[in-house]
Amino acid sequence: MRVSVFGLGYVGCVTAACLAKAGHEVVGVDIDEEKVAMVNAGTSPVVEPGLGALLAHVVEARRLRASISTPDALRNAEIGLICVWTPSRASG
Repeated sequence: MRVSVFGLGYVGCVTAACLAKAGHEVVGVDIDEEKVAMVNAGTSPVVEPGLGALLAHVVEARRLRASISTPDALRNAEIGLICVWTPSRASG
């Protein structure tokens, strides 16, 4: 399956890497160009034991890539997962 994961923080990055490990073609999307560059280099932007090695493996296998472009991520996606920060309190 072709999956887009929006948000490459803790939840999104782990989700994207695990889906790619399971054989899915994954595009991770984030507005933070540094996170995108780290994922594309096969390094983890978050602290999670084993995630760096997993990212390196699935990026090298070409099952995971990252982008700052929503249209790029959605172009061939069959499903999109939103893994972005949710505020705990409403402002106003």
